[in-house]
Amino acid sequence: MKQDIRNLFNEEDDLKTLPENHRIEFTEKLKKQSKPKQNPYAWIISAVAILIIALTIGFNIREMESKPELKQSSPIIAKVEAVEAEYLANIETEWQSFLAIADDAILVERFRKKLKELDTDYQEISLEFKEDANNILVIEALVENLQTRLQILKDIQKHIKILNQKNGHHEKSI
Repeated sequence: MKQDIRNLFNEEDDLKTLPENHRIEFTEKLKKQSKPKQNPYAWIISAVAILIIALTIGFNIREMESKPELKQSSPIIAKVEAVEAEYLANIETEWQSFLAIADDAILVERFRKKLKELDTDYQEISLEFKEDANNILVIEALVENLQTRLQILKDIQKHIKILNQKNGHHEKSI
């Protein structure tokens, strides 16, 4: 049964002929199979899903905006508030003492401006603290600002007392 392959294709007897509309039928079947069956309600389902998601997000945002912010009192915030209250009380006490012993209005006004600038800086740092209460650098800046204000007042009072003592000693010697 050895045969040459070229001879096999030359023999037309064995070849079967395809029907005339075979090619058209084949392409139609192919098109039917490649088209996915679409659900006629698919666009309605998509629209409903989008609407539900939008409403859920909207209600959550509205609920967050309507609720007042609950302060989560962490130990750090409580400690910073306690230190702040203590320093502010000491600063006020020292300021009142300074006003009681200060005779120079220009000196008082100059230090009032200086303390006002420090207070403005403190307010800015305080806003940063509210945004990020766990940032140690912000906490240190808050405490340092308060310490600076208190130290300025103590230094001023010490200086005024020294001046008053010199003036008192000078008056006694005359």
